[in-house]
Amino acid sequence: MSFKVAGVFAHAASEARLFAYACGNFGKGLAFAGADLTMLFLLTDLLGLSAAAAGTLMLVAVAGDLAFDLLAAKLVLRLRRFGRDYRWVVVVGAVPCGTAFAALYALPVWGVTHWAILAGALLAFRGAYAVIDVPHNALMAQLTSDSRARGRVSGYRLLFSTAASLAVAAVLTPLVQRAGHENAFDTLALIGTIAGALFIVTMILSSVIGRSSAPAALAASRDGIDIPLRDPLVIGMLLIALITGLAMPTFGRMLLYLSTYLLDRPDLARTMLLAMTAGQFAGVLAWTALTGRFDKSPLLAAGHGVSGVGLVLFGICLGRPDVLPICAALIGFGFASVFMLPWGLLADSVDFIALRHKRRMETGLFAGYLVAVKASGAAGSVLIGWSLGWLGYVPAQVQAEPVRLGMAAMGLGVPLAGCIGAMLVLRRFDIGHRRHARAVAALGRRGTL
Repeated sequence: MSFKVAGVFAHAASEARLFAYACGNFGKGLAFAGADLTMLFLLTDLLGLSAAAAGTLMLVAVAGDLAFDLLAAKLVLRLRRFGRDYRWVVVVGAVPCGTAFAALYALPVWGVTHWAILAGALLAFRGAYAVIDVPHNALMAQLTSDSRARGRVSGYRLLFSTAASLAVAAVLTPLVQRAGHENAFDTLALIGTIAGALFIVTMILSSVIGRSSAPAALAASRDGIDIPLRDPLVIGMLLIALITGLAMPTFGRMLLYLSTYLLDRPDLARTMLLAMTAGQFAGVLAWTALTGRFDKSPLLAAGHGVSGVGLVLFGICLGRPDVLPICAALIGFGFASVFMLPWGLLADSVDFIALRHKRRMETGLFAGYLVAVKASGAAGSVLIGWSLGWLGYVPAQVQAEPVRLGMAAMGLGVPLAGCIGAMLVLRRFDIGHRRHARAVAALGRRGTL
């Protein structure tokens, strides 16, 4: 009996460690998702930039993301070889990143409109974020080698990310909208400061409490950023990253525009974001529970299918604003799988690729995936900005019919195409729980786990 009790306590302690690690996604969600959803609107409607100019600034951020994650990976690898593990890098980098985020939302109150300063502020934030994001994500591959446990920790991560999305939808997004109409720049700067402080606290707690169970020197000397780009798993994960970063978030990025200019209901943006977030909360619980019984790749395909159905229903119900929050909740339910499960698949892919290539490349693989996700995400914002400019969008004015149709196509058509593309890619993924367990056993025999 005492052995059973000890086993229960050991399992609870292990699960608490995974949960503690995942809490860092609350801070990361506040910072990166908050900026992702509101930055384009802030540039156009608060700082007075044209849509094309704002899109160009986001292109600068794209270029920064392409370099920053790779530079961050090189920095992490160098520090690991000197005995500084992932957790140390996250703790040290948390304060500069939180400060850079707060500075973005203080730009309107400071009256900053010069493009060079705005570009510098964006690059400073994204560079500081890369320094903590690469090691925090790569730490996931060291927390546990169990495929099912990785599915659960993916769920815990999204649970905290969704809580952050709720805060962004309930507080940050309405404040950005209100600041655009009422010039409430002081309040916006204060909220940015509070969010930056929360980011710092959660990242430090995540790293200090969510300790890795793997040896500190885990294959550090053989890790690198030169990943095998021709490997089918690498190609598949990069395609999933492009879809996840560019196509799927377009719905959320366009909600402010859709509600304000297509539906003539600016107040509906907050309601739909909250509904989508509520759907994500329900989805996190459902998809996390299912990861213990089903492989992650078919569950990810199913999530894309649910999201696609929700997007189609949203388009059909555009004339029924009262129904749209229900459609948004269904989209959010599917998005829980879309944004949650690729991380577990990536951690498993690290093991399969190590088995094939006789070298563990977790830092490089996570950095490469992050480059693809964040660069494509920023490219999505660029696409929106340039498309709006090309269509003739003018902030705070009644929009012409081509602009309204273009907004609908970007907000609904692009993510729907992403859902279809992801389901096609995932048909070739065969890295389920049983096969992964055999790969881990083989790695253990080789001493490369």
